[in-house]
Amino acid sequence: MRIFTTRTRVRFAETDKSGIVYYANYFNYFELGRVALFRDLGLPYVRRVPIAETHCNFRTSANFGDLLEIRSHIAELRRAGFRIGCEVHRIDESGQAAPTLLAEGYTGMVTVGDDHRPIPLPDHFRAALEPCLE
Repeated sequence: MRIFTTRTRVRFAETDKSGIVYYANYFNYFELGRVALFRDLGLPYVRRVPIAETHCNFRTSANFGDLLEIRSHIAELRRAGFRIGCEVHRIDESGQAAPTLLAEGYTGMVTVGDDHRPIPLPDHFRAALEPCLE
């Protein structure tokens, strides 16, 4: 399975009053991972591939200033879409501690036509995504 990684630092605007990342922002981190995955595979990130489902299990909190690593992978291919798995880790910049898993989940995406109804996954998407499962 091929893993796509990207990093970001927690901004103040992503935290609540206590300095902890507000839970809904983990879905924004998932999006950062999806965009990096699409970019690395040379696929367009377009409106014809909307999100149909998403899920997140929260393990522990991130705080303002933390360095995060988002790890994304193709978890499943379907007839008319695919599922992207995602993990968000806190990275110790000194390199002395192992990354800490903060959240894990997935985003299910479908391919749609002009009428916004599901259509079979286009060949160029399948060709780019299938090798990532191995």
